[in-house]
Amino acid sequence: MNHPANGRVTAGRMTLALALANLRYWLTVSRRVRRELQRWQRHAHAIPDRLLRAHALGKLADAGAHAQITATLATLAPLRRRARVVTAIVAFEVIYDYLDAVSEQPVPDPLRNGRQLYRALGLALGGEDPQTDPYRHHPQCDDGGYLDALVATCRAAFLTLPAAAAVAPVAWRTAACCGEAQTRSHAVAREGTGQLMRWAARVGSGSGLTASEVAAGFAASVLTVHALIAAAADVRTTLEEARRIAVAYLPVCALTTLLDSLVDRTQDAVSGDHSYLGYYVDDSVAAERLCVVAGRALAGAGALRHAAHHAMAVSGTAAYYLSTWRAGSAETPLAAQRVTHELRPVITPILLLFRTWRLQRQRSADRRSARVAAALYWKTAVCAGSAALNLPLMKPLAGHLSESSSLFLNLTDSRTDSEPNE
Repeated sequence: MNHPANGRVTAGRMTLALALANLRYWLTVSRRVRRELQRWQRHAHAIPDRLLRAHALGKLADAGAHAQITATLATLAPLRRRARVVTAIVAFEVIYDYLDAVSEQPVPDPLRNGRQLYRALGLALGGEDPQTDPYRHHPQCDDGGYLDALVATCRAAFLTLPAAAAVAPVAWRTAACCGEAQTRSHAVAREGTGQLMRWAARVGSGSGLTASEVAAGFAASVLTVHALIAAAADVRTTLEEARRIAVAYLPVCALTTLLDSLVDRTQDAVSGDHSYLGYYVDDSVAAERLCVVAGRALAGAGALRHAAHHAMAVSGTAAYYLSTWRAGSAETPLAAQRVTHELRPVITPILLLFRTWRLQRQRSADRRSARVAAALYWKTAVCAGSAALNLPLMKPLAGHLSESSSLFLNLTDSRTDSEPNE
């Protein structure tokens, strides 16, 4: 279903917003995002606890692309405040991703542990007591100040924005619902789905979404917080506008979670992990509901100030997942086909960009794999040859090449880790 210019965003406005956002992003945002991610990677490497360090580094490697993509919302901010918005968005995203990993650890009381951990989201927005200890009920806590530094950085950047006071009450509630949805989702294996659905039905009353879609939306409402942070940089933003942003972004966030589940559906089926697609009775119902959610997301974005830019955020979020499948591929699930059709024509240019991006990343990964294989081959060949021939003159050479190839592999691995994975 295409959306004409009847209060919705037209393809022309969308294309113009995309061009403008890309120009602003590459000139004023991209480099700062990379610097912020590198900064937090250095912090993560210094975490004393091995398990917490693994969670932090793993999420920075796997989910770093999320910060790069969501930081496009910073292009809405006035130039003189854009750097602070980027700092806050990246820090908040890193907190969210880190807590997502930490809160998945098995503990005796996952609800109590998760709620305490996710209080860090409110702390980062100035909505909690600064003395709150997120690790109070968690078995590990020695992160070397990593979470505190993230919280303090986000808090300082956000609270200095001119409309932070107007936006804050909505941001705090959104962060609280995000933490609760994540906590309850991670507790499904132990506590069942009933507790999650009852909560979602209560908080999502009147949203027009099913309980599972509300839960999916709040679980990914970190995106709503990013939009609110960007809005806080505009002195004209009011409390009422912040509320409209939160309402409009709930289906956007639901679509994010549902498409993520669609991408991971085979893996989730094998592992038995909780999947939001599992609440639909079959693929046709899932496809129909995802179309409804996508339509609501685009319509809600079109009703906001900077409508074209927000519609770009909807399409960009969807395209990130939908670009997993090649255009016209017979393997593309029905739901992905239907959502792509629902969001046309506004999604078309962004989908092309993301498919190109994925192709380039795959080629880079293939080249890295070939270099690693070559280094391993020469390391193995030289060491094996030296051992077999027992030649004294070859032993120093073997040692030198072994050390050199090990250094190469370490450098290659660290370069690979610094880039977000699919």
